[in-house]
Amino acid sequence: MKGFLLTLFAVVLFTGLAAQPLLTSYQVQYTEDMTPSGGVSSYNGQTVIVEGIVVAEKYYTTSSTSNYGFYLSDDVAGPFSGLFVFTNQYHPARGDRVKAYGTVTEFNNLTELFSISNVEVLSQGNPLPAPMILNTGQLIAADAEKWEGVFARVENVTITSAPSASYGEFMVNDSSGACQIDDQCYPRGYVWSGINVGDTWVRIQGVVDYGFGYYGLNPRDSADMIKTESLANSQIQIETTNSTINTQTSVNVLTTKVKPDWGVQSYDFSFTIDPSLVLFKGLDIAGTITTEMPTYTISPSGAIITCSVAPQGGIISNEDAILIKLLFEPIAYGEAAIDLTEFFYNDEQINNLNDGQLITKIQSKIAYLNIGKAGDKKNIFNPYLNEKLIITYGVKTGYLAKAVVRIYDAQGRLVYTPVHTNVTSSTGIQSFNWDGRDSAMNLLPVGMYYCHLEVSDRSTGDTERTVQPIVIKSTLK
Repeated sequence: MKGFLLTLFAVVLFTGLAAQPLLTSYQVQYTEDMTPSGGVSSYNGQTVIVEGIVVAEKYYTTSSTSNYGFYLSDDVAGPFSGLFVFTNQYHPARGDRVKAYGTVTEFNNLTELFSISNVEVLSQGNPLPAPMILNTGQLIAADAEKWEGVFARVENVTITSAPSASYGEFMVNDSSGACQIDDQCYPRGYVWSGINVGDTWVRIQGVVDYGFGYYGLNPRDSADMIKTESLANSQIQIETTNSTINTQTSVNVLTTKVKPDWGVQSYDFSFTIDPSLVLFKGLDIAGTITTEMPTYTISPSGAIITCSVAPQGGIISNEDAILIKLLFEPIAYGEAAIDLTEFFYNDEQINNLNDGQLITKIQSKIAYLNIGKAGDKKNIFNPYLNEKLIITYGVKTGYLAKAVVRIYDAQGRLVYTPVHTNVTSSTGIQSFNWDGRDSAMNLLPVGMYYCHLEVSDRSTGDTERTVQPIVIKSTLK
């Protein structure tokens, strides 16, 4: 009877966890009634899981309270794409992709995730989505509810009121209507500097919140506020792009505007990739503001790519635009970083650089296993020289799956089970480093081993398996 009750409890517990829907910010926030008093989430009062990228933090302390929260964004900023998560316990960093477990609530007409039971960090250092470009009038319009929690930007705005002495907010206008700029992402007691009525600022960006009857745009730090438009203040961003395995994919390199009077005649940049995950296949200028094909070099390892061009007529764009397109072929599933290491317009180094990723998800019903060293697909290593193998595993069903990784010796004896867990990655792909030790933390002897992966769908019980060899080699004397 006890065994039956324990089994029943486990089933009920699993069913309860599975019943919590995995949502985007858009799904939580979307409402047809977009007035502040009517914009109540359809999930209000429900316990849910929301996945997104952390784009901002909101933190302050007083003598009696300590309040903290962070803003989640969907992969692309747009209407209803952001959500505030209120928690004093969990502190993920900007760029973390997380799952937040909590209850949807309406606090003073602000939709937020509250009573947080867990924040699970899926990956770190992810590029942030490009901010949604709004005019100031959109933040005071009748349907402004759709911008609540969204990472957004206003441009070419004039300061129309000085920061208030009580709460620090001030007003800006781009001629479409004055909206509020607030300091909710700064420490309590922060004092603005250089905010003068009548001055024009080229760009102010941040996250939109709601309180005391107003939607306000909240910069996160000084980099979110640019007063003067100049070449040195340009921003370069490599877009994060979804791709298909062994298929050429185009990735945009974006630039903020490049005005004719800046006299940009050339640009040079370098980026790095992991050639065990993705191959660089060249450049494309169709649909870009680059009029001549740049030259490029690839390092012998395939990891460092340097591009250069000086087109006749220079580089000109009065709006943000696609500067160039990078062509890649993913050869492994997962998230392949595209790290923009340096960029020059003419001889002017641009410091505001944003990396990208190529995300290749598993599309087939398979157990995926990939073994190799960093930048090297070979499954041969020497743990006696402190070498490690990166063992990557995954499955199409992602977070609905359970994965078990076992290491066997050549005689079929189990020596180590490094993974026995539920898959939590948003892509369904996870990895770990193996140092060649068994379950007792002893270094294994030289020889052949086999890595066995078993993945099962927790909702259906369907199971897939695969196996790959591993060689522990000796040190030559």
